[in-house]
Amino acid sequence: MKFSSVKNGYSPSEVEDYIKRIRTVYDETLIAQRDRIFLLKDKLDKAESKLAEYEARKEKISKAIESALAKADEIESLTRKKMADELAALRKFHRQWVAHYAEILRRYPLDDTLSRTNEVDKAMARILGEADATPPPTMKSDTFDPVGMVEKHLAAEEVKDENFDYNAAMHPDEGLGEILKELGILFNDNSGK
Repeated sequence: MKFSSVKNGYSPSEVEDYIKRIRTVYDETLIAQRDRIFLLKDKLDKAESKLAEYEARKEKISKAIESALAKADEIESLTRKKMADELAALRKFHRQWVAHYAEILRRYPLDDTLSRTNEVDKAMARILGEADATPPPTMKSDTFDPVGMVEKHLAAEEVKDENFDYNAAMHPDEGLGEILKELGILFNDNSGK
């Protein structure tokens, strides 16, 4: 800007107008900068708040993961114990079965029905032999999958009766002698058969 010259220097009114314009521009710039600072500070506060929230979530998630891992270890341990108990019950059942089968063979001559019973005994021994190959409950195995093992075994077996209840077979209400009598494999001495 050029000021006109007056008697003792520049025109005071023009200089004052110029200073007012500069002050106005300065004030407007200052206000804009202050508004920008407040806006950025507000964004920073929100970002810090979200960060604190994420940190709190991170802590909760870490605790949840730790809890889930502990629960998974507990479930695995209980599953291994239950599997060991079930295998022990199956072995006991098999021993009873073999004892009853030996008694049947002693009392009655070997026929087709008893031959098929022998096949059942061999299948049970094979199944229990496969179960013996599973890791004991105290061993840790990365590939232990009891559900997968049962599903794999069931898929390998041919199930002819769709209504077969494995739970009832594993935990019968009757004793082995009653089951054998019901199947017609074991007869009472007084039954006449």
